[in-house]
Amino acid sequence: MQDQILILNFDNAYSATIASRLRAERIAAKILPGHATAEQVLAQESLGVILSGGINGDIPVSLDGQLLRSGIPVLALGNVVPAVITLLGGQVEEAVPVNDVDTLTFLPSRVTEDLGESERMFGTLFPLCLTDDLEPLATYHEVAVGASHKTQEIYAVGCQLEPNDPDMFNLMVQFATKVCGCTSWWSEDAFISLARSAIQEAAGEERAVCVMSGGLDSGVTALIAHRALGDRLTCLFVDSGLHRENEVVEFAAYYKNLGLQLNIINARERVLAALAGKINQEDKRIALHEVLSRALEEAAASIDYGLQVISSSSDHLFAGRSAPASLPLLKPKMHSIAPLGDLFKDEIRRIGEALGMPHEMTNMQSFPWSGLALRIMGECTVDKINLLRWADCQFCNDIKEAGLSRRLWKYFAMLYEIPYQEEQPALAIALRALSISHTGSDLRALPARLPYDLLERYTQRAQAYDKRIHKIIYDLTPSFSLQESEWR
Repeated sequence: MQDQILILNFDNAYSATIASRLRAERIAAKILPGHATAEQVLAQESLGVILSGGINGDIPVSLDGQLLRSGIPVLALGNVVPAVITLLGGQVEEAVPVNDVDTLTFLPSRVTEDLGESERMFGTLFPLCLTDDLEPLATYHEVAVGASHKTQEIYAVGCQLEPNDPDMFNLMVQFATKVCGCTSWWSEDAFISLARSAIQEAAGEERAVCVMSGGLDSGVTALIAHRALGDRLTCLFVDSGLHRENEVVEFAAYYKNLGLQLNIINARERVLAALAGKINQEDKRIALHEVLSRALEEAAASIDYGLQVISSSSDHLFAGRSAPASLPLLKPKMHSIAPLGDLFKDEIRRIGEALGMPHEMTNMQSFPWSGLALRIMGECTVDKINLLRWADCQFCNDIKEAGLSRRLWKYFAMLYEIPYQEEQPALAIALRALSISHTGSDLRALPARLPYDLLERYTQRAQAYDKRIHKIIYDLTPSFSLQESEWR
């Protein structure tokens, strides 16, 4: 058996939060999709399973009932509880939309020791009608909304883990430790050791390739793979000409100094040619994806390797969305491994710190794979790219000098043309600075309240730098999901 908890994902954001909180308590946790079969779950040989649902009125229908008869300990949370109770022979009454703060009362059990009444935000609740094999575990105004099985280790509570929620988190920890027998062994160093061993086993005696983007995820992935394989690892990086000020030079210097075999592919002219004449953002994205993929495939063709180390993570789950599109395998059906696949951004930062990466690298703000191209509204030319690179660098420096960088999630500049009736084109710079707000399981990107004098100084400097800059705009539009933070 593996000393870990499996989380079946019926709600991305809640599942990500549970996994992150458990690992923060040094309890190993791994997420599987909610439609995983009982056979797939049991093949993981984990000590227990958390069924992680949401708090809306939609009841998941993909739960494999065989899992409840397998003998593995189960804790069901949120709107997956009605499905569990029904599969166990009980009944579920009509959903009750609460959408307010009220009291949940926990009843004595192996997972509710020292828990009594809990004030919490309720979404939609499902009153439960229990069989003789079930007993109430939690009530809302004396109505059962949670239950436990009398002879099996099956527990269900129709609520979810909230921010700053010690009661529900205590329940999950008691389930993991007292019921399942998990121990507190997970740490950054333990993860690095396991990931290193997994890469060595996957590679065997062959060479490996790792594509680097310049960001944190691919950097941490490459460093772990380098520790595992040494000179048998080749890293590929495409210089698209769309990176931020000095980014390519600093990136190459850092990783080459650590001994990584880093091949930098100069694709600047190919990228510009692919973007020429394209104004639509989606057309630019498609063209970029094609040219970067070809550049990487051509570079990889000259390397004799049997493994591709991929830098994907699970951070997209916090935004409540599916995995983002990524570059394909360099060779069809190539054997691959994604050592950071189960981790989130904050965890990857701590892994980077454990690997000795400097603070400015582990806390760098995320940058899209498309670089500056999609932050230019309209055609991308060398002149526009260079101007936006300068504008973005100036804004980032102002944010850092004002001591605001640690409070912000993302901050950047964008460029677009103003349709003035003049021979000389008129340009506008739009500035965007965002912080993250937590509302239940939802993450929103909210505009930061920047000091007026910072924006005023920036405006004066930008207009003095280039006479074509007619407008400086600060974007105050909130984003209801993190993927909306970029302009489209």
